[in-house]
Amino acid sequence: MNSRIPHLRVVVSVTAFVLAGFLGVSVYVLGWTDDEVTKGNVIGTWVNFAMLAVGFWLGSSSGGKVKEDAPSGKPEDPVNVTEVL
Repeated sequence: MNSRIPHLRVVVSVTAFVLAGFLGVSVYVLGWTDDEVTKGNVIGTWVNFAMLAVGFWLGSSSGGKVKEDAPSGKPEDPVNVTEVL
C-alpha cells in the first residue's frame, strides 16, 4: 500500500481486528442472551458504524473531486504594491 497516510497497514489491521471482535461479541449478545437493553445497544452501535461509514464515504468521495489543474488560490506572480501605486 503506497499512500500518503502514515502507518496505513497498522490502522487498517487494528480497525479490522476491533470490528471482528465486536462482531463476535454481537453474535453472542444477539444469539445467546436475554437482555433486551444490551441487544438494543449492540444494534444501535452497528447503526452508528453504518452511518459513520456512509459519512466517511460521502466526505472522501467529495474531497476526491478536486481538479488537479484547478488554481490553488495562490497567485503565480505576486503583485508588488509599490508598482501598483
